[in-house]
Amino acid sequence: MIKIRLKSHSIVIQALVTVSLSAPAWADEQDALNFSAGAAVMFDDNLFRLPDSEKSDRILTTNAGIKIDKPYALQRFQVDANVVDNRYDSYSYLDYTAFNYRAAWLWQLTPNIKGTISADQKQVLNSFADFLGFNNQLTRTRNIQTNENRIFDVDALIGGGWHLLGGVSELRSRNSVTFDAVGDFIQAGANIGIKYVAPSENSIALVQRAYNGDYQGRVLDVANQFDTGFRQRETEAQLQWRLTGKSLIDARLGYVDREHDNFSSRDYDGATGRLAYNWQPTGKLAITTSLARNIYSFQQAFNSYYVADTFAISPTWHVTAKTSLNLRYDFSHRDYRGAIDPLAEHRKDNVQSLMLSADWKPLRTVTVTGALRHEMRSSSFDNANSVNGDLEYDANSATISAQLLF
Repeated sequence: MIKIRLKSHSIVIQALVTVSLSAPAWADEQDALNFSAGAAVMFDDNLFRLPDSEKSDRILTTNAGIKIDKPYALQRFQVDANVVDNRYDSYSYLDYTAFNYRAAWLWQLTPNIKGTISADQKQVLNSFADFLGFNNQLTRTRNIQTNENRIFDVDALIGGGWHLLGGVSELRSRNSVTFDAVGDFIQAGANIGIKYVAPSENSIALVQRAYNGDYQGRVLDVANQFDTGFRQRETEAQLQWRLTGKSLIDARLGYVDREHDNFSSRDYDGATGRLAYNWQPTGKLAITTSLARNIYSFQQAFNSYYVADTFAISPTWHVTAKTSLNLRYDFSHRDYRGAIDPLAEHRKDNVQSLMLSADWKPLRTVTVTGALRHEMRSSSFDNANSVNGDLEYDANSATISAQLLF
């Protein structure tokens, strides 16, 4: 039954690939102006990330976009915009169309003074693993999250390999329905730093960031201790070091401190960082391994934030000039802290995912991708008594997609 119903959706992809293979090479990745179109079909056997759920669905995604990459003297202008339409077979109330874009001016006053002015937007359906709103006991509420970034940064070479760094930024995040754990907010701030780049292109940097945040549409809530604003400070050291011609270390180590305007019980601070080792033992094989720690605000009665310790490994094998295989495994241990309810159960989750994907480029302008993914979560919460409900789940998905550049 699954194969039969998928076949009707696959007509879109088959048509796209057929046209692509029969057409001349319309575009070149180096062109200043390119258009793109694509389609994908995904089958998900646990759409709502519920325990023992049989709520599966097929999602048809189509997209169309434009890309501009135009150099002019010392300047460079870039635009990447696309419309993505998502259609659900069984749960059509989840249908949505996203408009995503990035526009950037890579400016340069002199060879030694340069920077970026950019604006971007990303719209996506909130993961049902985290967003627990229900229409009823069996289906989740649709919640579309929109994130907008505005960035201005500068990099000034002052001599001897030393660079002064600086910039300002603004992040706006909003949800289509109320999501108190994350909240709608505007976060604006500035950063300053110094960076040393050796003649070998190895580099080390130290950056300081400071932000002020305001929760949008939120009234001060004493009972639930939902605040109206916060201040965040971050200090981070960064390192990029090529050990050999085949290996590279990419590392950062930082400290984050967030204070809320009214409720110190929601405050948090701690170390963050990431250590990644990129190794390319042969011309066809590359392996990236990483360890990371991040802290995320997630406000409920039983927690204010969580610390995520993550391990990931991702080997990529370029089988031929046109075909590649990628395997990625992620393991994340999440420790939820800062409970407001003194009787709250301490939540700890383990989230794992394994994905196998294959890319085929029959032409320079055509990419066909297939992917299989398994995801699971275990939790310390008691399944029967947890105020969160049963948080454990297993989910499998299969995707096939085609993308055309012209």
